[in-house]
Amino acid sequence: MNVIDDFVIQYNKQYDFYAELARIGYSKLESELTKRGIKAIVSHRAKKGDKLKAKLIKRNEEKNYKDVNSIFEDIVDLAGVRVALYFPSDRELIDEIVNEIFLVKKTKYFPDSSHKPKYTKRFSGYWATHYRVEIKKIDKDFKRYQNTIFEIQVASVLMHAWAEVEHDLVYKPMSGELSEEELAILDEINGMVLSGEIALERLQKAITKRTKDTNEISDKYELTNFIVNSLSKNYLSKLKLGDTKTLNNYFNTINKLDASTISKYLKNVNQNVKETISDQLLNMLIQDYNILNVDEKSLKDYFSKLVGPNRDTSGFESFVKTWILLEKVFTELNRENNMIDRTRKYNVPKFDNLLELKILNKQEINELHKLRQIRNQLLHGVETPSDNYLTDISLKLKGITDKMINSIHDTKLKTTFLNEINKI
Repeated sequence: MNVIDDFVIQYNKQYDFYAELARIGYSKLESELTKRGIKAIVSHRAKKGDKLKAKLIKRNEEKNYKDVNSIFEDIVDLAGVRVALYFPSDRELIDEIVNEIFLVKKTKYFPDSSHKPKYTKRFSGYWATHYRVEIKKIDKDFKRYQNTIFEIQVASVLMHAWAEVEHDLVYKPMSGELSEEELAILDEINGMVLSGEIALERLQKAITKRTKDTNEISDKYELTNFIVNSLSKNYLSKLKLGDTKTLNNYFNTINKLDASTISKYLKNVNQNVKETISDQLLNMLIQDYNILNVDEKSLKDYFSKLVGPNRDTSGFESFVKTWILLEKVFTELNRENNMIDRTRKYNVPKFDNLLELKILNKQEINELHKLRQIRNQLLHGVETPSDNYLTDISLKLKGITDKMINSIHDTKLKTTFLNEINKI
């Protein structure tokens, strides 16, 4: 019995492990794509022993495997997840998600210039991105899967289909080597696929235009598509899109899910801060709940969805409303002291400015940074502390906000802010 036979026997015994690893990776990725409104077909598999053996026999001609471990180190796609995108340009969004939820060990981009095809092609071949990853965060019951590499393949639905055909015919020939005519036909189909990808990108832009013209966004998929295709590539190269699920939930709750509203706020997205595009939009929208005529019931409904059923939202509401007021006060203080970009209506607070102005001390600045983290977790439904806890931190936030208000020079504005904080 040779080393390949030994490997296949051992792998077959571990097949269920790799099948479950692929399922876990699939579940995590598919869930994120759904949440963020990215259209794709996600599938998973563990390699079958018989097909794997055929691949290894051929690969061994070059690798000359010495032992079973050398094969395990060489074959990184024993477990695999495939993402077939409706729109090829969404590969950039997938890259953000993969790097966020997995530990990426290596990324490989195709076409690969080092690869030498069997036939001189006119077209560029396989366009895709392959990731070698490990599970980053996992429940304790599944810890055994955490440190094993598996592969994620990302390409368009058209490219995946063509690649399957080419791979099975060219690299796994069942009835001898393909003729030059057959290879030429595959090359011709590749050209059609590449043309199809261009058509898909045009379709994506046409959807965005239709959304603008009708001023209607029907679901989270159209929301994500509209945001991505309304911003320049410069923004998307500097900022992450973030989680659009929470943003979509807020729009649905306040019944303001339309293109004109989103377009207005997209103009104020700041590419010079670390906050994601979705976070910036959500923060601006919540800050402007009065301007957008969001009634108190809609706001309470949104808060109740985040804290869960049968939960008191009074502490949550008090904290968020106080934070909204704090940001308004912060903006005014910076304007009065010429420490803000006046061309921007919305600015991400840089609390250290308040230390420089001697409005707050270091301890209060540190407290604000902690409270801001809590605010972010609350608005994304990541963590929902007890109402008593939220009430306590709201009082801390009110104390700091009150101190900031009393540092405002404009007497009329100071009175307005004091009245607002007394109503919360």
